[in-house]
Parts: sequence; structure tokens; C-alpha cells
Amino acid sequence: GELWGEVVQDDAVWSLEERRFVQVAMDKRKKTWWKSAVVGGSEIDTTKVDSTCKLEDYDQGTQAAINKVMFDEHQKRKGLPTSDEMSQHEILRKAWDAEGSPFKGQPFDPSAVNFGGGNGAMPGVPGMPG
Repeated sequence: GELWGEVVQDDAVWSLEERRFVQVAMDKRKKTWWKSAVVGGSEIDTTKVDSTCKLEDYDQGTQAAINKVMFDEHQKRKGLPTSDEMSQHEILRKAWDAEGSPFKGQPFDPSAVNFGGGNGAMPGVPGMPG
């Protein structure tokens, strides 16, 4: 029958067991749950499957993404900035005194920058209406 999803064909292996069963081992191309092994086959009850994995079982990119999500959730619970917010803050800090910046020479104050897309007025900032 037709498989539910794609497999890595070059890595598929089969063997004859007890001279009467063919055992086929294949790796799925994407690590996702399939409804069944073959299209039209009986559905798999995923609630009865142990789907836990150790963090080190994942590739480095997935590990990094999981760690980032966990860090960001921890930060949010504590009322602290997420990793993206910290990165944006650092970029803004570097740009603050950059050549041509209207903020050059002023004390760093990220609240003076309007990220919300309002009218762009920044009171007290030279060259900016407000």
C-alpha cells in the first residue's frame, strides 16, 4: 500500500524473519505523527504511545529552539524580557549613538523610540516632531 508520509528511501532496509515474515525498517523524512502506517490503514492512537524524547535526542538546531522557548517562557513568568526583546534592545543600544542617529550624545532611553507605528513624534528629541 501507499505509505502515509515520505520516508528516506536510501536508508530503507528489509529482512526475512523466521523464513515467513518480511520486516521493513524505514526512517520518516519528517519526524511527525502519521495517522496510520499506510493510507487507509487502521489509525494509530497516539495517546497510547510514549512520545517523550530527551533533549539530546534532537539535532542541535531543534535543541537550540527548545532551549530558546524554555528560556523565553521562564523570562515571561518572571516579568523579564524574552531573548528576542533582549536582542532588539541591544541592537537599539548600538544604533543609539551611531553616526547620523538623532539620539547621538543623549543618554540611552529606549522609551523614546516609538515601535508601535504611531505618529512618530518623540518629544524632546532633536529633529523629531513632538
